[in-house]
Amino acid sequence: MKALLKKPSLQPNQPVNDKDPVRLAFLGGPKCGKSALISKLTSGNFSDTYYPSRSTLPILFEYTPSPKQIENVLDPTAPNRTLDRATRADNVVLSPVIYKALVKDYSKTPASVSDPDSDLISSNEIYATFKPSSNQGHKNVTPILTELIDTPSFNPNQIVPFLEASLYIKLDRDVLHNLADEPRRPVNTNPLLVASGAGEMNGDVDGYFFVYTAVPSLDPPGYEESMQQEVVRDGPDISPYSSSESYNENGTLKSVTMHRNSQAKSFNLLPIMKEALDEAWREYYTYKTRWYHGEEGDVFSLKSALKNMLSEKSEAPTAPVPKLKLLETPVDPADPASPPPIWIVCTHKNSPLASPKLIADGKRLAKLWKCGFVALDLTDDIEDSLAWMIRDLVERKKIQKNKKRKY
Repeated sequence: MKALLKKPSLQPNQPVNDKDPVRLAFLGGPKCGKSALISKLTSGNFSDTYYPSRSTLPILFEYTPSPKQIENVLDPTAPNRTLDRATRADNVVLSPVIYKALVKDYSKTPASVSDPDSDLISSNEIYATFKPSSNQGHKNVTPILTELIDTPSFNPNQIVPFLEASLYIKLDRDVLHNLADEPRRPVNTNPLLVASGAGEMNGDVDGYFFVYTAVPSLDPPGYEESMQQEVVRDGPDISPYSSSESYNENGTLKSVTMHRNSQAKSFNLLPIMKEALDEAWREYYTYKTRWYHGEEGDVFSLKSALKNMLSEKSEAPTAPVPKLKLLETPVDPADPASPPPIWIVCTHKNSPLASPKLIADGKRLAKLWKCGFVALDLTDDIEDSLAWMIRDLVERKKIQKNKKRKY
């Protein structure tokens, strides 16, 4: 009986997370290189021709870390080396979760392998690390089952932060009413987050990449665009939006100029994306909390539909229900209910047209948001971005386990 209940042994060539892939979503403006980034991570090559993404596209593959990523990022037994190389690199800003974990492990005595006859060094929920084989000089890491989700270019005027259910159907006249008489208008049917239904951008997304390019826009704003700007403010500052000066010291938005078209600079979209994603997770957290407390019902339940239909016939019209205030999502990464991590990715850093100021602004924004940052070029090795995100997820799961045990 004990033999039957024994957990299967880990194999160097088999993913540890074969039943729970790491799901990562890529968000960014037009021509920022996110689709090319996904293409190179999954297939090893990319196209210079710009093909805009029209729909959400998930790609499932096995990520096999290279010896460089194992040594510099994923090796759990060498925190001093990982911390030293990351702090020396001018294109990486570590997230506070990774930095605190490396500093904490740096002061610890390295733990010895429990079984000297085993090749296994350590394991977590995502990957396992093995001793070097006889013909290799580096440690081995199991393949990591990963799903990269490509999304259409972020457009502030068409984005939907949160939907309770994702429906891929055409609504009938009894739902649309007079709207069914009008021709269909182009809308973004891919929200940032859905609570249920057949949607890729659901609550099971493990992390988000905010992608922007280091090459500034060469096209001046059109006449119509300059006439139709809408300034959204939530602070006393009345200055227009300018680069990284649109947010306060705590990373919250101070003043944002939202253009009427999607041709805004990719860096300028980052604060808008962050605000929309934060709102989506607040609504999702509120929805889940109310569901657990019985305050939300299943709109697809037949029993619920019949009950509502009978109550509508018997009850008199009542005053409109006031909108409930959204709950604040936990900001502590040790809380299992906290939103997934964000990593800012700056592309085209080696381009002759790259702006050092845009790269520096991305680093500053990452420090204000307390997230990770990596600048890369598609012509170089880009796996560091994926490796750092996975390391971030591993460290988060560790501290969240401790949180669960404590409470």
